[in-house]
Amino acid sequence: MSLFGDLEVHIDPWAVEYGPGFPAEADEEVRPEQVLLDVESPLTSWRAIQPTPASSSMARCVVFVDGVQRIEARLIVTREVLIAHGAFGSYAVGSVEIENGAAAYGQWLVKRLVILASSQSIPASVDLMPGVYYLPISTVGTNPQAPARMLHNEMRAEEERFARELADDGDNLVILDGPLTFEEAVHGSAVGLVKRIFRLYLPPEGMDTVRRLAVGMRTPIFALRSTRRFARYSWYLRVGSSRSGDSPFAGIVRLEVSEGVGLQRALALADGTSLLLPAFISQRGADPRAPQNLIPIGALEARLRHLMGDPRLIRRNIESLIFRQARLREV
Repeated sequence: MSLFGDLEVHIDPWAVEYGPGFPAEADEEVRPEQVLLDVESPLTSWRAIQPTPASSSMARCVVFVDGVQRIEARLIVTREVLIAHGAFGSYAVGSVEIENGAAAYGQWLVKRLVILASSQSIPASVDLMPGVYYLPISTVGTNPQAPARMLHNEMRAEEERFARELADDGDNLVILDGPLTFEEAVHGSAVGLVKRIFRLYLPPEGMDTVRRLAVGMRTPIFALRSTRRFARYSWYLRVGSSRSGDSPFAGIVRLEVSEGVGLQRALALADGTSLLLPAFISQRGADPRAPQNLIPIGALEARLRHLMGDPRLIRRNIESLIFRQARLREV
């Protein structure tokens, strides 16, 4: 019997880069009336805030959490009149812990999936090569990008688990790369770090304050209320300087915490991250996403990609597997 059951699995010969990515904030719906601006100060009094150590919340250990993903092969799956999309994909999630001025890689996980759209699934896991196996998973989506979106969602769920456990372990400050994904209270603190600005949230007067930020300065806190996510406190911070001709948002990040931490705790975290994060900016020329892609996150991403293995070798083995299965069906 075929490894893929009664499904015929065909590989898409195009390189996997020919497909859109999914920005973490792309699906969020926050209407203007759900942005509460007068949380820390009235909008008419907004100004750049320069925190002081006395006002901040500095944790004993700072932990950066991030994940990377990749599609290793896109698939077309058929059965009689059925045509569905699929993919072999992998993701890796891990952490970098910084304590007493020393940085070390923390725990990590690599997971590999065979994702089929249109509610289809292969019958069992695929052992591709020693130490590399793929678990079957299904999504109800039907469009060509549904498998990639499912892979992204699975990675984000794993990032949430990592961040939640690390924030619950003592008095850690956890910086999660991307929007914060959970609102439940934890013993430590968890802050979402959004490097790419897709939505401005603020009216022109507020964005004028953002543009005027110097390095280490933040905006006043504002609140976000969404029909699709929990309530959050948020603020903009300049972590790095911009150059003539740069985008107005070069060096700007947005941070967020669950509203459940309370306003006073959120203010302390806003000041603490403003003092902390500019020390970790990446240098232009060393990282194409500088300065927003902080050094611990960039180093973690490189390590996770290494742990995922050589994509060219994996792709060749996937192609060989599918070609062998196709020949078996022809016998």
